[in-house]
Amino acid sequence: MERRPLAGGPVETDAVAVEEPLELRLRGRPLAVLLRTPGRERDLIAGFLVAEGLVEAREDLLAVEPCPDPATGRPSPHVWNVALAEGLAARPRAERLFPVSSGCGLCGARTVETLALEAPAPPRPARRPGPDELGRAFAALRERQRLFAATAGCHGAGLWDLARPAGELLDVAEDVGRHNAVDVVLGARFLAGDHPLTRPHALLVSGRLSFELVQKAALGGVALLAGVGMPSSLAIGAARACGVTLVGWVRDGGGWVYAEPAA
Repeated sequence: MERRPLAGGPVETDAVAVEEPLELRLRGRPLAVLLRTPGRERDLIAGFLVAEGLVEAREDLLAVEPCPDPATGRPSPHVWNVALAEGLAARPRAERLFPVSSGCGLCGARTVETLALEAPAPPRPARRPGPDELGRAFAALRERQRLFAATAGCHGAGLWDLARPAGELLDVAEDVGRHNAVDVVLGARFLAGDHPLTRPHALLVSGRLSFELVQKAALGGVALLAGVGMPSSLAIGAARACGVTLVGWVRDGGGWVYAEPAA
């Protein structure tokens, strides 16, 4: 894309993060429009559906496929249809027949009280990662954030395996919306038949820690949610209610624990 210095000067070119709409249809009927960075659509849609309460188990989701483009007959990259198992509700818990922006996740679709009832108890890790391990985890996340390195215009989320003695970064997703990036990594686990997670994992996010991110982490059975930004008060309350360890302001050599399960 072209850019010009604010103070004046020659026009230059710059790489920017792509943001495009994805229309999601449920049994052929419009459900929601997600504003996202293209790529890994099946993972994103699966993560969105499980967070919205439309599916709970892998067998609930029969198919996620692009719709044919009326003009060309080829699969459309922007319109996808979902087929659910018979008997499942055709509507999410919260009405979503409007665009879901790159800055909006579940947007308070659940209260802290209902979330605490719905969320499974996350697997307890044998250890809580210390500053050195979280520093390595976020360094590994940054190293794989190639889109951010090129554009400085997107968020990243990663899944860190706490069951391994030294930890391991299993998956990374980037998107203009941090909740989308979280949906992608958790949606991939759902499609693999591992949601809620059966092993203790840390979910790493590149921004602040908001309520909707805690919702997604809690419903996915995430043991620890960590971010380079600060958590909100509602995020802290939700994490405490659901037994999710919440670590914010992670920087080299440190971080702050805002919530953790009772001993």
